[in-house]
Amino acid sequence: MKSLPFVALIGCFFTVSTAIAQIECSGVYLTANDFVAGKLLPATDGRPRSRTAEEQIMNCKYVFVNQGGHHHIMNVRDVYALRSCEGKIVRMYNDGYYTLLNPGENILLYVVVCNPVSKGNVLRRKYYFSKDAGSEIEDLTLDNLKAAFRDNQAFHQAVEAQFRADKDLYAYDNAYKCYRLNRIYTISK
Repeated sequence: MKSLPFVALIGCFFTVSTAIAQIECSGVYLTANDFVAGKLLPATDGRPRSRTAEEQIMNCKYVFVNQGGHHHIMNVRDVYALRSCEGKIVRMYNDGYYTLLNPGENILLYVVVCNPVSKGNVLRRKYYFSKDAGSEIEDLTLDNLKAAFRDNQAFHQAVEAQFRADKDLYAYDNAYKCYRLNRIYTISK
């Protein structure tokens, strides 16, 4: 009979350890500087982790953030970005959710999947970019890209030479394991 409380205590320990491990794989970046520095704060939405990353991120209004041992409740709109356990990073900007495609590159690229509004329509992907982690998110077009980097003439010339249409801007370079846009930007610096 005395071993039953001990077994229950051990079970609680493993349950708490598992919950903490799940929390630590996901989290929030409070600011752009936190994102650049890789300062991920553990966070949870307070619900079980059996849901997908999209459900974790899109369906919660508040997250519980563990900041230096103190737990805070924060509105999702007040954080810079959320990271799921699968490694997916979603940036919050102007009441929108933007999935980051290339977290380690100079020019950040984002995608938003637009669900069909009626039967027969297909999913559409809309692409965006930001000049750096702290910059605003803009549509990924040749004109917006040139305007964002108006001081870098070498980059302008390289973009004009390499890309013919807006849809070419999010092409991936398998040889260098990065997006072509960032490869050209690095070369033109």
